[in-house]
Amino acid sequence: MPRITSRQPRSAGFTLIELLVAMAIVLVIMSVTLTALSNAYKSNESAKAITGLNNNLRIGTDLLVRDLIQVGQGLPTGRIVEVPNGAGALQIQRPHPQGSACTEWPDDTTQLSAVTPGPGCGQAIGGVATDMVTVLAADSSIDRASLSAIDLVAQTVTFASPPAADAVDISNGGPDDIRVGDLIMLTKGTSSTLLYVTAVDGGQTVTFAGGDPMNLNQYDATMTWTGTFNQLNAVAPAGDPAATQATRMRMITYYLDDTLTPGNPRLIRHMNWGDPNLAINQRGRTVGFAIENLQFTYDLVDGTSATLSNVRMDATDLTVAGACAPSACSPNQVRKVNVFVSARSTRTFSQNNRFFRNTLTTQVSLRSLALVDRYD
Repeated sequence: MPRITSRQPRSAGFTLIELLVAMAIVLVIMSVTLTALSNAYKSNESAKAITGLNNNLRIGTDLLVRDLIQVGQGLPTGRIVEVPNGAGALQIQRPHPQGSACTEWPDDTTQLSAVTPGPGCGQAIGGVATDMVTVLAADSSIDRASLSAIDLVAQTVTFASPPAADAVDISNGGPDDIRVGDLIMLTKGTSSTLLYVTAVDGGQTVTFAGGDPMNLNQYDATMTWTGTFNQLNAVAPAGDPAATQATRMRMITYYLDDTLTPGNPRLIRHMNWGDPNLAINQRGRTVGFAIENLQFTYDLVDGTSATLSNVRMDATDLTVAGACAPSACSPNQVRKVNVFVSARSTRTFSQNNRFFRNTLTTQVSLRSLALVDRYD
């Protein structure tokens, strides 16, 4: 009889070769996918870092440029304001960063210019000395306001109340309210003085008591000093408040600070003296993070139609041996400010553990110093 045999069915599955080929294909696909994801992550990380870096540069520099454009606005002829000076007068204190060597104006200062350069007056960042600049401009909310009374004994002035001509209400909760720490410029004819508000009575009277933190409220009974409150009041017509006008001033100082968050230097905008109860490094407002360098140079006019460019206005330039030789350079000659700002990203790039860096340079023409209002 024929022999009957049975055949076992072949088991379903992959051979070893098929499995290896499939695994190789999967690995290739995963490698391509992960590489694409990694590149996308790096691109996103770098884009965010560069965007943040450029925003810091742009925002801080935009505010600096806006303040520079308004430099000198509302200042008297010559764009200067007088300060107390004479034998025995105290040096006027200057807003400055912590650790700065430029803590006061020179002892022979008789007036403050619209622009006061501060080469090397900022903190050293990464071993590089940075600059500082201080500018003056009028606050348009209180510009040439009229007065109704002056009291030299109490060291006060009283602002005229509305609806009197050029009157302002300084205590109604509006933008023209005066507060302790404000700077008020009093002008009478061609004379002027800058005073520090030490008290406000809640009405229309403000006090300029002596011993203020900037040494602006100095009085000389012998009338041998200039730039003082009592000397201004003695200008003809003597003792007449109607002949005196008051303007609130904005003294703005820019510098870098590396003490608030060490290793992450900030661009600081310091208004007036700031709160004297706070530490020096806490009186200004941060307007830019991770700003590593701040440098200023100045374009000057020398009174003979010649223009001097990129002058540092350092100690040498203020002598007859500097850039303005054979004369000394003066802040009153400044017409343009050249700004150099350098910044880095706030975090390092994960790929190489380095920072992204960028710089911004610009030139600002100081309109109030270059143009004269013939109708003013």
